[in-house]
Amino acid sequence: MSAGFSGNYGYSLPRDWAYDQIATISVGSGDGYINIDNNIASGRDVGQGSFNPPRIGLPDTYFDGAYYLSLQHDVGAYMESIGFPESSLNRIYSHSECLESIMAEGRLMTEISHRYQMRKALIQTSAYWEMCHYDLMDLTVDAAVVYCHTATGGSTITPVRDSSAGVAQISGTVGIIAWNHCINNALAEGPILDPDVDSDLWVMWHQLNQNNDFSIATVPLIHMWGADGKPGGVNPPGGETIIRRPRLDYTDREIFEVLRRSQGWGNEAEEHAQKRMALYQIFERCNSIIRGA
Repeated sequence: MSAGFSGNYGYSLPRDWAYDQIATISVGSGDGYINIDNNIASGRDVGQGSFNPPRIGLPDTYFDGAYYLSLQHDVGAYMESIGFPESSLNRIYSHSECLESIMAEGRLMTEISHRYQMRKALIQTSAYWEMCHYDLMDLTVDAAVVYCHTATGGSTITPVRDSSAGVAQISGTVGIIAWNHCINNALAEGPILDPDVDSDLWVMWHQLNQNNDFSIATVPLIHMWGADGKPGGVNPPGGETIIRRPRLDYTDREIFEVLRRSQGWGNEAEEHAQKRMALYQIFERCNSIIRGA
């Protein structure tokens, strides 16, 4: 189709040709200068004059256990392909243990996806990815947080006020800010907490660390807070733009953005978001088969 590429060089058009690009025409000057392709049509193909409206995305359904082994294989194979073997001496949980823990929250995640009209894969991806990264250092820091707020666990521990905690590895501070934001925007219900107050921070951190349901329920709040520009969060110098909150018809670019924002900004956050995009597609492919999309 292009006079500028090999498609038209040295080859005769097939007898049943439909379209041919015969030249590239330059139009305009300065900032308005553009190249326009000059195409001709044989009349064999009249093209498309109308389009059907896009299909309305179906909501996610409860997980069908018949697909579990296939999902486990695909997720495990992908994680190994990016340098995460099934288990290691430093990591607390194996791939299989992480997937089992996350999928055990399947009913809750499905109900949350219905409530907020977001893809369940967005919640599964964030929780699974973070749990897979929980290691011995995280375990040590968690003990330091407990010691800081309760003075239990041993006097040799250096106290740490906050850390990423629980199956979704969410810090108490981020949890409070995300919950407060969503409560103030009528997206969730609960008490308004202050991350600068130790007792409030401990209440949030302890729930995230000990209550899997609460931790999973916090993931979509973080994504909606992120889409709203992460007000009050740690953001790049120019701030985060406001984008659509997660929807069933979220585009790949929007999915990437909320995954990246849930981790932060900078090269590492971009790199991890790219890796999580592939993981998202694995979860979403399985979910789409089950919901009959």
